[in-house]
Amino acid sequence: MKQNTSKRTNRFNLRWMTGTALMIAIVLVLGSTPLGRITMPFLTATTLHIPVIIASLVLGWESGMLTGLAFGIHSLISNLSGASFFAPFFINPLVSVLPRVLFPLFVWLIAEGVKRVTARLKDGNYIAYVAASFVGTCLHTTMVMGMIYLLNAGKITAMLGNANVPGAIAQRGVGMGIAVLGATNGIPEAIVAAVIAPVIAVALTKALGSRGRTR
Repeated sequence: MKQNTSKRTNRFNLRWMTGTALMIAIVLVLGSTPLGRITMPFLTATTLHIPVIIASLVLGWESGMLTGLAFGIHSLISNLSGASFFAPFFINPLVSVLPRVLFPLFVWLIAEGVKRVTARLKDGNYIAYVAASFVGTCLHTTMVMGMIYLLNAGKITAMLGNANVPGAIAQRGVGMGIAVLGATNGIPEAIVAAVIAPVIAVALTKALGSRGRTR
């Protein structure tokens, strides 16, 4: 009996590690191909958050945070030579890494909370995954753009001043501009995540037959 339990535990551990490694690999592949980024003059929209969400939903918050760490480190490195307006700000780990490590935890918490409400519904898990994917992505964008504002509002205001933008307009425009850019990019990213991540997460959860990790 002990031997069977040990084998089952080892299998789940290996499954968890393999799944986490796969999600990290997908992040790196997406980050190295056009599929992972949509580059615009002022910002780069990303799909790299989707594997992070899937890891959180299927394998748990620990897997999500590890995958998010890979996402953040990749973002930091890629922005070292980035050409977008915000690239220099992403060199700071508080902008590029910290939000990517934290938001998977919120994804998992939201999913678990919604599951309790939808437990009796036939598609309860799917509804929970959709809600967690959408809200989690919005939180991710809010944290990233919020950190940019908190750490760099003064620098951006000075840059606008050097571009002959009146001081009063520059000071008021920075927060509004970041909010608009966040919404413009964050909402589409949230919609894409809410469409793709739940479908994959439900399929993987069924294939694994459980959370895929040792509790």
